[in-house]
Amino acid sequence: MRLLVLAIAALALSACASTPGGQGRPIYTDVPSTIDPKARYLFHMHGTVVEEQGPWGRNRHGHYKYYPTVEALADRGFIVISEVRKPTEVVPYALKVAGQFAKLRAAGVPAGRIAVTGVSKGGFMTLLTTVAVANPDVRFVILAGCLRDASFARALAAVGNRPPQGRVLSLYDYADPDVGSCASTFPPTPGLVFEESVLQTGRDHGLFFSPDPIWVDRVAAWVTAP
Repeated sequence: MRLLVLAIAALALSACASTPGGQGRPIYTDVPSTIDPKARYLFHMHGTVVEEQGPWGRNRHGHYKYYPTVEALADRGFIVISEVRKPTEVVPYALKVAGQFAKLRAAGVPAGRIAVTGVSKGGFMTLLTTVAVANPDVRFVILAGCLRDASFARALAAVGNRPPQGRVLSLYDYADPDVGSCASTFPPTPGLVFEESVLQTGRDHGLFFSPDPIWVDRVAAWVTAP
């Protein structure tokens, strides 16, 4: 009987935590069952290549390293909530993250200790959560998530009839042929702080496929700043 109880407990733990390769780091596929209001929580959403090929996928931009990325974020002191999602629409997923955010807030986590980040398609989802969450204290980082000359008005309207809010950082590489500035999506408005940096690595979209300190450190600094 004791062995059966231990086996059931082990299965329960594996269902809520941590990604393969996490090595005990606080990485979850959903909001953890026990929520520490004093901790810092970071949602991270990967790019399309992981939807199509899995966490070690590869395309013309390079080899995606999903697990090392979420581990690097956890090593910066965050409880990371991230999953290897199947192909999904951006609006429903942004609304899902907003629901997870609401669970953390209901458990007493201050909005300023919650961050949402994402790469490429995940960056676009992050952009949408600025409307779906609509809280000026939440930190957002959009990593190569704004297509050049694209209008996101329809998608933004689908997640909420209100302007974006939060402390938003946009990062992209100058050599990225497909991605550009997010500035037009975030005009000055009450409850919004927007900053953008164009990185000069020449690695274009692939820069964010692995946890390079040039962007991971910027993310950590942005979401922990006073």
